[in-house]
Amino acid sequence: MKGPKNKMPHVPQAFVDMIGDHFLEAARYLREIQDEHPDDFVSVAKNLGIGPRKAYHLAQIDRSFHALGIAPDRLRRIGWTKLSHLAPHIDADNAKELLTLAEAVTAHELKMHLRGHTVDPDTRAVVMYLNKEQYAVFEQALVSAGAVPHSRGLLNKEAALTKLLASVTLD
Repeated sequence: MKGPKNKMPHVPQAFVDMIGDHFLEAARYLREIQDEHPDDFVSVAKNLGIGPRKAYHLAQIDRSFHALGIAPDRLRRIGWTKLSHLAPHIDADNAKELLTLAEAVTAHELKMHLRGHTVDPDTRAVVMYLNKEQYAVFEQALVSAGAVPHSRGLLNKEAALTKLLASVTLD
């Protein structure tokens, strides 16, 4: 991967094609690009058809897991989402415990555990598809009920939505 700083590395089509099933290899490639051609990292991610956030997560996965000697098949079974949650926390001392946990719980449960929160087994996910106008109304209502705008969306949106719904009286 070494080369002149002004020449962007070519992204082989094989890497573009393997980003899903072979995310560990893609993670390794992205980490090498990040280390050796940092100015080209975002462009390479775009050529791979992924966003910068996912590319940074994949590079961190390789950085965190490569030296731990964990079987690649085990890491693939766990999946890149859970590994991206584990990457900032894992080391040789806690790898066995964290990987066992990741194999036993959902990605959301793993994230909550890593944050030190308890997981309610009766938690339900709600997915909604809103157009731009609907989302603007939704966001404004949640902010008025206590949600906090954040660069990655709204914080405390569940509590704000629950507060709004509880305030509605059914006739």
